[in-house]
This record gives sequence, structure tokens and C-alpha cells, in this order.
Amino acid sequence: MPRAPLLWPSILTPVEEAAGVKDLYAHLTGLQYSLEAWEAALLLFQTAKQPPSLISQEVARRWRFIACNECVLELYHLRARLEKIQSVQLRKCPSLWPRIDMSKLRGARKQLDDYFPDIEVLRHATVHKGENEAHPEIHAPDGMFALTGFREPDVYSAPHKGQLGRLEISSRSLERMTEVVVAFFGSFEQVALDLELEGHLE
Repeated sequence: MPRAPLLWPSILTPVEEAAGVKDLYAHLTGLQYSLEAWEAALLLFQTAKQPPSLISQEVARRWRFIACNECVLELYHLRARLEKIQSVQLRKCPSLWPRIDMSKLRGARKQLDDYFPDIEVLRHATVHKGENEAHPEIHAPDGMFALTGFREPDVYSAPHKGQLGRLEISSRSLERMTEVVVAFFGSFEQVALDLELEGHLE
């Protein structure tokens, strides 16, 4: 798993920005957490496909859905973290802006949306599942059955407002998420190096 570049206030960091730099670093490490949580959910999903003999098929089936729900929500959280880092956390430390590769940062966010275009649909379908099932005429693509599940092997799907969101629960999806996070971290490499060379505050 990639590790967040160490961003810590230096002796040259404006006093009023020190807390903001620390917050920014905490949010970058949150991206690590999202990847680790997604990996754990993927392992649960894979285990449920071939469960140990002590686990009933019914429990294993439920595990698959638990894993998929976690994968959907952690992917959504990852996307939200990327957005909040750029739109909220960076505002607290303007002295860092000239040394951050903003084009790489924006490119990473766009890449995530290109890889996973159904994030919003899946998130809403997951957190409003009961409501969706109660009103299939609104949420189901066919107006009949607002069912979540697997219409294709290892591809979780769920409907919301007539759209069917899809997410591949696989190592490839994790690799793509990791690629995005690595690129996003890369936009902070220079500023991390500069802060270290300036001398971190205790």
C-alpha cells in the first residue's frame, strides 16, 4: 500500500498555518485507510466465494453483500477525501500552494471518476436500499425490481432513480484506486521534501 508523503510544519511554516499542515497530512493518511479498508473488504468477498467448511453458504452469501457495501462506501469516501483535501484542507496552508503539483492532483481526481463513473449512484443505492426497494417504480431501471446483486460475475450492481450502478469487486479495481492515490500523493512530493529540508517542527 502506498504511504502518504510526510507533511509536517517546518521552522519556516507560518505559525497560523501549522495546524492546517498537520490536518492536511492527517487527511492524506486517510486515503491510505480507504485503500486498506477496500482491500479488507475485497478479501472478505473473495473468502465468501470459497468459504471455509465451517461457514454455511447462507452466511457466505451475506458476507459477499457486506463486502460489497463496504467497497462501495469506501470508494465513495476515497472520492470525498480527494475532493475535500483540494477544496478545504489546502485552503488552510496557502504557503504550500506554489510547491504542489495541482495539475497532477486534479488529474488523479479525474482518473478516479473515469475508472469508477457510478460512484454516486452506488452510494445512494447502498445507503437508501430500503427506500429503493419500497419504490421500485422510481428506482429500478425496468420499473419493476430494485434488486441489488450480481448480474455479472464479481460485478456488484444496484439501482437508484432508474440508473443501475456497477462496481467490479476485484483486484483490478483495487489496483486502479491505488494508481489514483499514488498519483495524488505524487502531487505533494516536492512540498514534503521542502518541509523536511527546512527542518520539521517538533
